[in-house]
Amino acid sequence: MDHMGEHNSPLLKMSMKNTMDHQNNINTQRRSIFKQLAIFSTASAAFGFSDQAISSESSQCGIQGNEEPEFLPVPQHNPAVEGMFKVSPEQDLYYWDTGGTGHVIVLIHPGRGSAFSWPYQQTTFADAGFRTIAYSRRGHQGSPIISSVNSSTDADDLNDLLTFLKVDKFHAVALAAGGFTLSDFAVSFSDKLLSMTIVCSLFGLWDKDIDARSDFILSKGFSDLPPEFKELGAAYRFAHPEGVEAWRKMEQKAKEKGLRNRQKGKNKVTWEKLRALKIPTFMITGGADLYQPPSMMRAAARQLPGTKTLVVPEADHALQWEQPVLFNKKVLSFIRSLTR
Repeated sequence: MDHMGEHNSPLLKMSMKNTMDHQNNINTQRRSIFKQLAIFSTASAAFGFSDQAISSESSQCGIQGNEEPEFLPVPQHNPAVEGMFKVSPEQDLYYWDTGGTGHVIVLIHPGRGSAFSWPYQQTTFADAGFRTIAYSRRGHQGSPIISSVNSSTDADDLNDLLTFLKVDKFHAVALAAGGFTLSDFAVSFSDKLLSMTIVCSLFGLWDKDIDARSDFILSKGFSDLPPEFKELGAAYRFAHPEGVEAWRKMEQKAKEKGLRNRQKGKNKVTWEKLRALKIPTFMITGGADLYQPPSMMRAAARQLPGTKTLVVPEADHALQWEQPVLFNKKVLSFIRSLTR
Protein backbone atom coordinates (compact mmCIF):
# COMPACT_ATOMS: atom_id res chain seq x y z
CA MET A 1 0.00 0.00 0.00
CA ASP A 2 1.42 3.42 -0.89
CA HIS A 3 0.62 6.73 0.69
CA MET A 4 0.12 9.53 -1.81
CA GLY A 5 1.11 12.18 0.66
CA GLU A 6 -0.48 14.53 3.16
CA HIS A 7 -1.45 17.78 1.55
CA ASN A 8 -3.64 20.82 1.73
CA SER A 9 -6.55 19.42 -0.29
CA PRO A 10 -8.86 21.89 -2.03
CA LEU A 11 -11.72 19.91 -0.49
CA LEU A 12 -11.50 21.82 2.79
CA LYS A 13 -9.83 25.08 1.65
CA MET A 14 -8.53 25.91 5.10
CA SER A 15 -5.90 28.62 4.58
CA MET A 16 -3.88 30.73 6.99
CA LYS A 17 -5.77 33.73 5.64
CA ASN A 18 -9.04 32.75 7.35
CA THR A 19 -7.65 31.18 10.54
CA MET A 20 -8.71 34.11 12.76
CA ASP A 21 -12.24 34.14 11.32
CA HIS A 22 -12.44 30.40 11.80
CA GLN A 23 -11.42 30.69 15.47
CA ASN A 24 -14.05 33.37 16.04
CA ASN A 25 -16.66 31.05 14.51
CA ILE A 26 -15.56 28.26 16.84
CA ASN A 27 -15.84 30.53 19.88
CA THR A 28 -19.35 31.56 18.83
CA GLN A 29 -20.34 27.94 18.34
CA ARG A 30 -18.98 27.03 21.76
CA ARG A 31 -21.10 29.71 23.40
CA SER A 32 -24.14 28.30 21.60
CA ILE A 33 -23.22 24.80 22.75
CA PHE A 34 -23.07 25.91 26.37
CA LYS A 35 -26.56 27.41 26.00
CA GLN A 36 -27.90 24.18 24.53
CA LEU A 37 -26.30 22.10 27.26
CA ALA A 38 -28.33 24.06 29.76
CA ILE A 39 -31.50 23.35 27.77
CA PHE A 40 -30.76 19.63 27.70
CA SER A 41 -29.42 19.30 31.26
CA THR A 42 -32.68 17.98 32.68
CA ALA A 43 -33.36 15.45 29.92
CA SER A 44 -29.79 14.18 29.62
CA ALA A 45 -28.29 14.26 33.10
CA ALA A 46 -25.54 11.76 33.97
CA PHE A 47 -24.69 8.99 31.53
CA GLY A 48 -25.56 6.25 33.95
CA PHE A 49 -29.01 6.03 32.42
CA SER A 50 -31.02 2.87 32.06
CA ASP A 51 -31.80 1.61 28.60
CA GLN A 52 -34.76 4.01 28.41
CA ALA A 53 -33.54 7.21 30.07
CA ILE A 54 -34.65 9.85 27.61
CA SER A 55 -37.17 7.68 25.78
CA SER A 56 -39.05 7.02 29.04
CA GLU A 57 -39.09 10.67 29.97
CA SER A 58 -40.33 11.83 26.58
CA SER A 59 -43.00 9.15 26.27
CA GLN A 60 -44.43 10.00 29.68
CA CYS A 61 -44.11 13.78 29.68
CA GLY A 62 -43.52 14.85 26.12
CA ILE A 63 -41.03 17.63 25.45
CA GLN A 64 -42.07 20.51 27.63
CA GLY A 65 -41.78 24.23 26.92
CA ASN A 66 -42.37 26.24 23.77
CA GLU A 67 -38.84 27.40 22.95
CA GLU A 68 -36.83 25.71 20.22
CA PRO A 69 -33.20 24.96 21.07
CA GLU A 70 -30.97 27.52 19.40
CA PHE A 71 -29.82 26.47 15.94
CA LEU A 72 -26.12 25.80 15.66
CA PRO A 73 -24.66 27.03 12.36
CA VAL A 74 -22.80 24.25 10.61
CA PRO A 75 -19.17 24.64 11.69
CA GLN A 76 -16.21 24.61 9.38
CA HIS A 77 -13.86 21.69 9.66
CA ASN A 78 -10.87 22.29 11.89
CA PRO A 79 -7.41 22.19 10.36
CA ALA A 80 -6.54 18.49 10.18
CA VAL A 81 -4.13 16.26 8.35
CA GLU A 82 -5.72 15.24 5.07
CA GLY A 83 -4.55 12.58 2.73
CA MET A 84 -5.26 10.16 -0.06
CA PHE A 85 -4.36 6.59 0.87
CA LYS A 86 -3.83 4.07 -1.92
CA VAL A 87 -5.83 1.26 -0.38
CA SER A 88 -5.44 -0.98 -3.43
CA PRO A 89 -3.87 -0.70 -6.90
CA GLU A 90 -7.14 0.60 -8.31
CA GLN A 91 -8.42 2.75 -5.45
CA ASP A 92 -7.53 5.76 -3.26
CA LEU A 93 -9.47 6.77 -0.15
CA TYR A 94 -9.75 10.30 1.19
CA TYR A 95 -9.38 10.77 4.94
CA TRP A 96 -8.88 13.43 7.57
CA ASP A 97 -7.20 12.97 10.96
CA THR A 98 -7.17 15.54 13.78
CA GLY A 99 -4.12 13.90 15.35
CA GLY A 100 -3.29 13.93 19.03
CA THR A 101 -2.28 11.32 21.59
CA GLY A 102 -5.70 10.54 23.06
CA HIS A 103 -7.89 7.52 22.41
CA VAL A 104 -8.99 7.25 18.77
CA ILE A 105 -12.55 7.70 17.54
CA VAL A 106 -13.26 6.62 13.96
CA LEU A 107 -16.40 8.01 12.31
CA ILE A 108 -18.01 5.75 9.66
CA HIS A 109 -20.40 7.70 7.46
CA PRO A 110 -23.95 6.89 6.23
CA GLY A 111 -24.91 5.95 2.69
CA ARG A 112 -25.85 9.56 1.94
CA GLY A 113 -22.66 10.86 3.47
CA SER A 114 -18.89 10.97 3.37
CA ALA A 115 -15.96 12.11 5.50
CA PHE A 116 -17.72 15.49 5.44
CA SER A 117 -20.84 14.28 7.29
CA TRP A 118 -19.36 15.13 10.68
CA PRO A 119 -18.81 18.91 10.97
CA TYR A 120 -20.52 19.04 14.38
CA GLN A 121 -18.41 16.18 15.71
CA GLN A 122 -14.90 16.94 14.47
CA THR A 123 -14.14 19.94 16.66
CA THR A 124 -16.08 18.72 19.70
CA PHE A 125 -14.47 15.28 19.78
CA ALA A 126 -10.98 16.67 19.16
CA ASP A 127 -11.42 19.35 21.84
CA ALA A 128 -12.49 16.58 24.23
CA GLY A 129 -9.04 15.04 23.80
CA PHE A 130 -9.78 12.33 21.26
CA ARG A 131 -7.87 11.76 18.07
CA THR A 132 -10.70 11.80 15.56
CA ILE A 133 -10.58 10.23 12.10
CA ALA A 134 -13.10 10.06 9.28
CA TYR A 135 -12.80 8.77 5.74
CA SER A 136 -14.87 8.42 2.59
CA ARG A 137 -15.66 4.91 1.44
CA ARG A 138 -15.31 4.02 -2.22
CA GLY A 139 -17.58 6.12 -4.40
CA HIS A 140 -18.11 8.85 -1.81
CA GLN A 141 -16.81 12.43 -1.78
CA GLY A 142 -13.06 12.48 -2.27
CA SER A 143 -12.84 8.73 -3.07
CA PRO A 144 -14.11 8.31 -6.64
CA ILE A 145 -14.06 4.80 -8.07
CA ILE A 146 -11.82 4.67 -11.11
CA SER A 147 -12.00 0.93 -11.85
CA SER A 148 -14.68 -1.75 -11.73
CA VAL A 149 -12.12 -4.08 -10.15
CA ASN A 150 -12.91 -4.87 -6.51
CA SER A 151 -9.90 -6.50 -4.92
CA SER A 152 -10.95 -5.74 -1.36
CA THR A 153 -13.90 -5.24 1.01
CA ASP A 154 -15.09 -2.25 3.04
CA ALA A 155 -13.81 -3.96 6.18
CA ASP A 156 -10.39 -4.53 4.60
CA ASP A 157 -10.29 -0.94 3.34
CA LEU A 158 -10.89 0.40 6.84
CA ASN A 159 -8.36 -1.98 8.37
CA ASP A 160 -5.68 -1.05 5.83
CA LEU A 161 -6.29 2.67 6.33
CA LEU A 162 -6.01 2.37 10.11
CA THR A 163 -2.88 0.25 9.81
CA PHE A 164 -1.32 2.99 7.71
CA LEU A 165 -2.37 5.60 10.28
CA LYS A 166 -0.82 3.44 13.04
CA VAL A 167 -4.12 2.97 14.87
CA ASP A 168 -4.07 -0.29 16.83
CA LYS A 169 -7.35 0.11 18.74
CA PHE A 170 -10.23 2.53 18.43
CA HIS A 171 -13.80 3.45 19.33
CA ALA A 172 -16.10 3.23 16.29
CA VAL A 173 -19.09 5.51 15.67
CA ALA A 174 -21.10 4.28 12.68
CA LEU A 175 -24.18 5.97 11.24
CA ALA A 176 -26.85 4.19 9.14
CA ALA A 177 -25.12 2.30 6.29
CA GLY A 178 -21.84 2.86 8.12
CA GLY A 179 -23.09 0.19 10.51
CA PHE A 180 -22.83 -2.35 7.68
CA THR A 181 -19.10 -1.67 7.39
CA LEU A 182 -18.67 -1.73 11.15
CA SER A 183 -20.41 -5.07 11.71
CA ASP A 184 -18.25 -6.75 9.07
CA PHE A 185 -15.15 -5.10 10.56
CA ALA A 186 -16.14 -6.24 14.05
CA VAL A 187 -16.46 -9.87 12.97
CA SER A 188 -13.25 -9.67 10.92
CA PHE A 189 -10.96 -7.58 13.14
CA SER A 190 -12.58 -7.62 16.58
CA ASP A 191 -9.30 -7.21 18.47
CA LYS A 192 -9.05 -3.61 17.21
CA LEU A 193 -12.42 -2.41 18.54
CA LEU A 194 -12.71 -0.82 21.97
CA SER A 195 -16.40 -0.03 21.54
CA MET A 196 -19.15 0.35 18.97
CA THR A 197 -21.68 3.19 18.80
CA ILE A 198 -24.35 2.22 16.28
CA VAL A 199 -26.54 5.14 15.18
CA CYS A 200 -29.80 4.57 13.30
CA SER A 201 -28.56 1.27 11.93
CA LEU A 202 -29.22 -2.48 12.14
CA PHE A 203 -25.64 -3.53 11.42
CA GLY A 204 -26.47 -4.66 7.89
CA LEU A 205 -26.95 -8.30 8.86
CA TRP A 206 -29.91 -10.27 7.59
CA ASP A 207 -32.56 -10.99 10.24
CA LYS A 208 -35.69 -12.56 8.75
CA ASP A 209 -38.04 -11.24 11.44
CA ILE A 210 -36.65 -7.70 11.67
CA ASP A 211 -36.19 -7.36 7.91
CA ALA A 212 -39.77 -8.43 7.19
CA ARG A 213 -41.14 -5.83 9.58
CA SER A 214 -38.76 -3.21 8.15
CA ASP A 215 -40.18 -3.79 4.67
CA PHE A 216 -43.69 -3.56 6.11
CA ILE A 217 -43.24 -0.10 7.70
CA LEU A 218 -41.72 1.51 4.58
CA SER A 219 -44.56 2.10 2.17
CA LYS A 220 -44.37 1.62 -1.59
CA GLY A 221 -42.76 4.64 -3.21
CA PHE A 222 -40.78 5.55 -0.09
CA SER A 223 -37.47 5.33 -1.94
CA ASP A 224 -38.66 7.99 -4.42
CA LEU A 225 -39.24 10.62 -1.74
CA PRO A 226 -36.79 13.54 -1.39
CA PRO A 227 -33.69 12.65 0.68
CA GLU A 228 -34.29 15.42 3.22
CA PHE A 229 -37.80 14.08 3.87
CA LYS A 230 -36.47 10.58 4.55
CA GLU A 231 -33.42 11.61 6.57
CA LEU A 232 -34.42 14.76 8.52
CA GLY A 233 -37.29 14.92 10.99
CA ALA A 234 -40.35 17.10 10.40
CA ALA A 235 -39.66 19.07 13.59
CA TYR A 236 -36.16 19.92 12.40
CA ARG A 237 -37.29 20.79 8.90
CA PHE A 238 -39.93 23.18 10.27
CA ALA A 239 -37.70 24.85 12.87
CA HIS A 240 -34.38 25.03 11.03
CA PRO A 241 -34.72 25.41 7.24
CA GLU A 242 -31.17 26.77 7.09
CA GLY A 243 -29.92 23.49 8.55
CA VAL A 244 -31.96 21.55 6.01
CA GLU A 245 -30.38 23.52 3.17
CA ALA A 246 -26.87 22.93 4.56
CA TRP A 247 -27.58 19.21 4.92
CA ARG A 248 -28.96 19.06 1.37
CA LYS A 249 -25.78 20.63 -0.02
CA MET A 250 -23.67 18.15 1.94
CA GLU A 251 -25.78 15.23 0.72
CA GLN A 252 -25.61 16.32 -2.93
CA LYS A 253 -21.80 16.23 -2.80
CA ALA A 254 -21.60 13.01 -0.81
CA LYS A 255 -21.45 10.59 -3.73
CA GLU A 256 -18.96 10.88 -6.55
CA LYS A 257 -20.20 10.57 -10.10
CA GLY A 258 -19.40 7.43 -12.00
CA LEU A 259 -19.01 3.88 -10.77
CA ARG A 260 -20.80 2.70 -7.62
CA ASN A 261 -19.34 0.56 -4.87
CA ARG A 262 -19.98 -3.14 -5.51
CA GLN A 263 -17.79 -4.64 -2.79
CA LYS A 264 -18.95 -7.79 -1.03
CA GLY A 265 -18.71 -8.42 2.69
CA LYS A 266 -15.61 -10.04 4.11
CA ASN A 267 -17.61 -12.30 6.44
CA LYS A 268 -21.17 -13.36 7.01
CA VAL A 269 -22.39 -11.36 10.00
CA THR A 270 -24.78 -13.01 12.45
CA TRP A 271 -26.13 -12.12 15.87
CA GLU A 272 -24.30 -15.16 17.25
CA LYS A 273 -20.95 -13.88 15.99
CA LEU A 274 -21.58 -10.37 17.32
CA ARG A 275 -22.67 -11.69 20.73
CA ALA A 276 -19.49 -13.74 20.99
CA LEU A 277 -17.33 -10.62 20.59
CA LYS A 278 -18.60 -8.98 23.80
CA ILE A 279 -17.65 -5.50 22.53
CA PRO A 280 -19.23 -2.65 24.56
CA THR A 281 -22.06 -1.37 22.39
CA PHE A 282 -24.27 1.72 22.43
CA MET A 283 -27.27 1.96 20.08
CA ILE A 284 -28.92 5.30 19.35
CA THR A 285 -31.88 6.16 17.17
CA GLY A 286 -34.25 9.07 16.65
CA GLY A 287 -37.80 9.03 17.89
CA ALA A 288 -38.91 10.09 14.39
CA ASP A 289 -36.58 7.80 12.42
CA LEU A 290 -38.57 6.34 9.52
CA TYR A 291 -35.96 3.70 8.67
CA GLN A 292 -35.27 2.52 12.20
CA PRO A 293 -37.93 3.53 14.72
CA PRO A 294 -37.20 2.99 18.41
CA SER A 295 -39.02 -0.35 18.54
CA MET A 296 -36.75 -1.71 15.81
CA MET A 297 -33.62 -0.52 17.59
CA ARG A 298 -34.78 -2.18 20.80
CA ALA A 299 -35.43 -5.42 18.92
CA ALA A 300 -31.84 -5.34 17.69
CA ALA A 301 -30.46 -4.39 21.11
CA ARG A 302 -32.18 -7.39 22.70
CA GLN A 303 -30.00 -9.57 20.50
CA LEU A 304 -26.87 -8.19 22.20
CA PRO A 305 -27.20 -8.39 26.01
CA GLY A 306 -25.67 -5.45 27.83
CA THR A 307 -26.18 -3.03 24.96
CA LYS A 308 -27.04 0.50 26.07
CA THR A 309 -29.73 2.29 24.10
CA LEU A 310 -30.94 5.82 23.65
CA VAL A 311 -33.90 7.35 21.81
CA VAL A 312 -33.56 11.03 20.94
CA PRO A 313 -37.04 12.64 20.74
CA GLU A 314 -38.12 14.24 17.44
CA ALA A 315 -34.89 13.33 15.62
CA ASP A 316 -34.83 11.33 12.38
CA HIS A 317 -32.11 9.42 10.55
CA ALA A 318 -29.44 12.16 10.39
CA LEU A 319 -29.18 12.26 14.16
CA GLN A 320 -25.64 13.62 14.35
CA TRP A 321 -26.81 16.62 12.32
CA GLU A 322 -30.20 17.34 13.89
CA GLN A 323 -29.23 17.00 17.56
CA PRO A 324 -25.44 17.45 17.65
CA VAL A 325 -25.16 18.69 21.24
CA LEU A 326 -27.07 15.81 22.76
CA PHE A 327 -25.51 13.33 20.34
CA ASN A 328 -21.96 14.45 21.11
CA LYS A 329 -22.55 14.52 24.86
CA LYS A 330 -23.96 11.00 24.99
CA VAL A 331 -21.38 9.44 22.66
CA LEU A 332 -18.49 11.03 24.54
CA SER A 333 -19.97 10.00 27.89
CA PHE A 334 -20.23 6.40 26.72
CA ILE A 335 -16.68 6.34 25.42
CA ARG A 336 -15.28 8.07 28.51
CA SER A 337 -17.01 5.50 30.73
CA LEU A 338 -14.78 2.90 29.06
CA THR A 339 -11.51 4.85 29.10
CA ARG A 340 -11.29 5.92 32.75
